[in-house]
Amino acid sequence: MTNGSIDNLIEDLAGELEPVQPRRLVRGSLWVAGGWLVGAAALLWLAGPRHDLADGAMMPPLPLLAFWLIVALGFAAAWSALRMGLPGVGRDYGGWRWAGLAALALPFSAVVMALSDGHAAMDAARPDNGLHCLAQGVFAGLGVGAALFAWLKVGAPTSPTRAGWVIGIAAGAAGATIIALHCASNDMIHIGLWHGLAVALSGVAGRVLLAPLLRW
Repeated sequence: MTNGSIDNLIEDLAGELEPVQPRRLVRGSLWVAGGWLVGAAALLWLAGPRHDLADGAMMPPLPLLAFWLIVALGFAAAWSALRMGLPGVGRDYGGWRWAGLAALALPFSAVVMALSDGHAAMDAARPDNGLHCLAQGVFAGLGVGAALFAWLKVGAPTSPTRAGWVIGIAAGAAGATIIALHCASNDMIHIGLWHGLAVALSGVAGRVLLAPLLRW
């Protein structure tokens, strides 16, 4: 093939191509932050903040520690999901797992406390004491889940299954942090069970419902 024919072939292939605006993590991060803020504003407007925050005080130490552990998990999972929407080979998307391992201290602590106080565990496990927290936590995280799904739907991640898990976990963690600003319970069994279930169920929902929609 001559140089002229090669040039003509290249021109034919590239003639209808148009430049594509590069994807910026800053833009995706703003989407996620917006989803987080919208979820928080909606829940706190509908249900109000917990009494100590409303009075200008701080959470007790253990619920505050649980809050920041879940915040770290939400940030790490959202960041991994955002990076899945960028082109690249050999990227490591597993950083969120370390935050997830740290956050597992919450359900483990709840199990230990439940073993030492079975009556408190049974009371905390009653649906009327926690089912509303679970539902509100899942609802509050939908904004983050929608933002990450929109980002990855355009980005076409190489592993839709993993992307579905990470979107769901990020959304659930966001919802759990938001519900912590409303839920008045300081019981670690309640937090580990019902707030933790919001993360787990959102993760499963992301895997089951979103992963098939992210396939190429």
